[in-house]
Amino acid sequence: MPRVGVFAKPPVQGRVKTRLIPDLGANKATRVYRYCLRHALDVCRDSDLRYQLFLTESSDDDIFHGEDYLLQQEGDLGLRMLNAFELMLAGNKGAIIVGSDCLDLTCRHLHQAAKALDSHELVLLPAEDGGYALIGCSMIEAELFSNIRWSSDQVLDQTLANAKKLNYRACLLETVRVIDTLHDLKHYPDLVALIG
Repeated sequence: MPRVGVFAKPPVQGRVKTRLIPDLGANKATRVYRYCLRHALDVCRDSDLRYQLFLTESSDDDIFHGEDYLLQQEGDLGLRMLNAFELMLAGNKGAIIVGSDCLDLTCRHLHQAAKALDSHELVLLPAEDGGYALIGCSMIEAELFSNIRWSSDQVLDQTLANAKKLNYRACLLETVRVIDTLHDLKHYPDLVALIG
C-alpha cells in the first residue's frame, strides 16, 4: 500500500495561517491551524495506512507527542515534495502527500488515492482555490514540479500540464475546500465556535 506523508509546520504563533492573522489575530489563527493539523493527523491514523510526518522545522509541541518526524528539505514546495516522494517511494508501491489545512480530507480520500495509484502515475484531490489538498504518485520526476507558481490559483492546472508532458496518467478526486481565508472558515461552524 502507498505510504502517506503529512506536510506540516509546527503551530508557532505568527508563523502559521498568516493570511488569517489580519482578521483573527495571531493567537486565533494559530488555534485554527492547530485544529486543522490535528484533523490531518487523526485522518492518517484512522486510515490504517503507514504515514510519515514531514515538518518544516524541529518541534517539541505536544501535538506531535509520540510522532516520529523528518525535516523537509530546503527549497520551494516542489523541491520539498520531490524529496519526500523519493524517500517514500523507496520500497513502496506509491506515495501520497497531504497538507494540514483541509478539514474536508477523509480516510476515504486516502483510500481512493491509494487505489487510483494502481493504474495512474498521479492522483490529486483538487481544492477550490486552484491548488490541491492531496497529491499521490506511483513514480516521480522533478519535472512534475517545474515552473509552478506555488500558492497561486494556477497550481493544479500547471501540475496537470506538467503531468501531461511526462505522459503521466492523472486521476482527479472530488474538489474540496482548504482553509486560508475568513470566508473558508465560515463553512465550519464547529471551528468558528471553538475559536470564539
